[in-house]
Amino acid sequence: MEASLAVCLLAALLATGSCLQCEVCAGQGTSCMGTMQTCPAGQESCAIARTVTTLAGVNTQSIHKHCVTSSQCKAGHVSMNFGKGMTTRTSIACCVGDTCKATIVIVPPADPKPNGRSCRGCYSLTSEQCREETIQCTGSETQCLDTAGTITSAGGNPVRMVMKGCVSQSICDHLQVGSGTVAGIRANLTMAKCTTVSVVGAAPGPAGLLLSALAGLLLLTLLS
Repeated sequence: MEASLAVCLLAALLATGSCLQCEVCAGQGTSCMGTMQTCPAGQESCAIARTVTTLAGVNTQSIHKHCVTSSQCKAGHVSMNFGKGMTTRTSIACCVGDTCKATIVIVPPADPKPNGRSCRGCYSLTSEQCREETIQCTGSETQCLDTAGTITSAGGNPVRMVMKGCVSQSICDHLQVGSGTVAGIRANLTMAKCTTVSVVGAAPGPAGLLLSALAGLLLLTLLS
């Protein structure tokens, strides 16, 4: 359940963003069907984001379709590692009109090779506190993420949440304080920060305090 929430949140964070119409939906697995919705001004592309979330060695997949800005289409592949066996990999592809029906999104395999960077990582979708541990960043993860806020399920009360760890630069390019809703779950980030971390041997950058509203997260989107 926690992994699914994380995926949804990432999608919400990445989907910030014309009279363009896109299919909007979110679901578990590799496909979803939704209604065609008119995109807000400035969002000129349709995005399809697939996420693979690994929790305690078990992989689950989710998919999100929504309107995005052209800059968000450049997010490409997003990798996040929150420690305690929880990682997510998201790939985003953009399309317009009928081309979306034939668009295939492939999530590349995880890159387990440490890149010489490390961050403080932990997550909690039921509390505003979590027990941090030092985690080794891998592949494209060059930023330390620190977020906090609230998540609210349909008909429920807001719950505090926090997520910290190693992430790709592309998620930091679009992450900002604010709110978003995915699959009936609303996330409200009250604080969000990314810190560039130096490779081991140089002064390591501190992990920021990003108390988060990674509410129905993890895709994701950012993710994207």
